[in-house]
Amino acid sequence: MDEVIVNAPHAPHASPASWRGRVAVWSAFAAILCVAPWCFPSDAALTLMTQMGTAAILALSFNLLLGSTGLLSFCHATYAGIGAYAGVWCMNRIGIHGLPVSMALVPFAGALAGGVAGATLGYVTTRRAGMTFAMITLGVAELVWVMAAMLPEWFGGERGIPTDRTLGAAWFGVTFATQREVYGLVAFWLFISAGMMFGVTRTPLGFLARAVRDNPVRVAFLGQSPAAVRYRMQILAAAFAGVAGALGAMNFELVSADTFSLERSGIVLVFTVLGGASYFAGPMLGAVVGVFATVVLATITRAWQLYLGLGFLVVVVFAPGGIAGLLAAHWQAWRDGALRKLWKPYAALWAGGALTLSAGVVIIETIYDARLAVDGVSTGGLTHRLGVGAWMLAVVAGLAGGAILTFAGRRLRRKVGDAAVTVEVLR
Repeated sequence: MDEVIVNAPHAPHASPASWRGRVAVWSAFAAILCVAPWCFPSDAALTLMTQMGTAAILALSFNLLLGSTGLLSFCHATYAGIGAYAGVWCMNRIGIHGLPVSMALVPFAGALAGGVAGATLGYVTTRRAGMTFAMITLGVAELVWVMAAMLPEWFGGERGIPTDRTLGAAWFGVTFATQREVYGLVAFWLFISAGMMFGVTRTPLGFLARAVRDNPVRVAFLGQSPAAVRYRMQILAAAFAGVAGALGAMNFELVSADTFSLERSGIVLVFTVLGGASYFAGPMLGAVVGVFATVVLATITRAWQLYLGLGFLVVVVFAPGGIAGLLAAHWQAWRDGALRKLWKPYAALWAGGALTLSAGVVIIETIYDARLAVDGVSTGGLTHRLGVGAWMLAVVAGLAGGAILTFAGRRLRRKVGDAAVTVEVLR
């Protein structure tokens, strides 16, 4: 058995039903990507979906380290930034020299640059794992960020380096002059990148990465080097991060030293955990929800970062599996027809959540507006419409909503368990 594990065999052949399920899932994914621009045709919606696509690629690549290999990296945005600069450099050279090359090939440059950076920096960072790896990547991220700020002639400083995505050759009449064409390119690369990364998780290297994540000592005892496995996964993750960086630079037609900031790596971590690092599609769900919340909340309230942070804390504490984990936890009961037994606790859970959320929004916005009013900033917010009595009522409503959530959550978990047992007995 040990010899078999050392040779890292391929996964057992999936059953025909499993293959049909995978084909159906990937077909549905492709259909969603194709139908989305027709359902939301405005430039604002297309721009938002383009950002979601690039964030999804970046989160999936990050999860090759966090979810598959058990490595918490704080410099993943560094590889995306290097890919973005490589993409802008190629776009500018294509435009200056009038090369007969389409801008659709620019992500290849980002992948190459990201992979080279991953091979260079990863040679140092992947020698250790756990907290040591995290601290090393934190230092690498700070180093690259400071160097980018100190070399404005190379990285453009705070103003950045602009580019023009329409100067490439018009292959098949596509010049990327419209946001729809840019979205199409991002959707294409998202589907291809997601398929390739899913394939990586099904290779011997992917199985070894999970083994290194769970028990590196055992893997070393069987003759494999955990550091070598981590190094290879780092190169692959950095290459896909470079693709995301090049696509992001192409979307905004600008890249600056801020792409190397720790905030970018932190956002990737938030999106991945929010969606669920234990599931392949989890980071994509987290990227979609996170980008939507970030963009939309930023246009509604000045406290959007507080809401995002609180949402992250709620997921970490009450739903460690993320959005994908929540869906998977209840999918069995829904599939077995137990929904009719669960609608009451679900209704109570939604009611308690809505009450708690509404009360929290009122309290946060009131305090935030009052704080800005002290500084002489007139916001015209809830402070001007609600008194102390309404604020106290919001506090009481929040406490009541929390109690309902606690009671409904316990009852739902009990009902889901009872339904699972009943279905198992009937089988």
